[in-house]
Amino acid sequence: MATTRRRSRKQQCLLCRWTTACREAARRTFIAARQKAQRAYQHIRGQRPAVIVDAPRREAWQLRRLVRRAARGYAKALGVELPAGLAVFVQRVVFDGRQVNGLLTAFEQEGKRRYVIQLALSVNGREVSDGELIAALRHELSAVFADAIGKPVLSVALDLERGAAAHGGGSIVELRPQPGVAADGHRQDADPFALSRVTDYQEGEAS
Repeated sequence: MATTRRRSRKQQCLLCRWTTACREAARRTFIAARQKAQRAYQHIRGQRPAVIVDAPRREAWQLRRLVRRAARGYAKALGVELPAGLAVFVQRVVFDGRQVNGLLTAFEQEGKRRYVIQLALSVNGREVSDGELIAALRHELSAVFADAIGKPVLSVALDLERGAAAHGGGSIVELRPQPGVAADGHRQDADPFALSRVTDYQEGEAS
């Protein structure tokens, strides 16, 4: 006759404790892994701004990729990270009393700031190129990074399109050998090394 061997009360308590400990350890491991994943996601999300583009699907995808790459590249070049919660809106027009290429807005609550950048696809009916769009983005990001790296202490602008125009008809001086003059006033043989100015050309007129 088969007999059933039952575990003692002490063995059952030990088994229950071991099972409970394993479950608790698994739960702690899962919570730690989830928290680590959340921190990693938040770290990556902080370097990847939210970009919303008002354009057809394919164009919107290309512009989102362009804006994110430009923002991350600019931040990396300056040795800073993009602020958490940065949002970039690429829309048809941007108004600030008039149509502008870009507009930066900062919201502050309890000492924390959130930044919103608006970029225009057209200004006064003129379509904006990708290069101009990225230039406007970097200009606005410079103000965003001022909180992390400080305000600029030197700014030197160069405007080649509005530079001083070159003066036309510059002076043209022609040099030729000058004949020597003796002490008595009579002309001597020409000295090939003596040069004299014969023409001063100003604005197309000889004088």
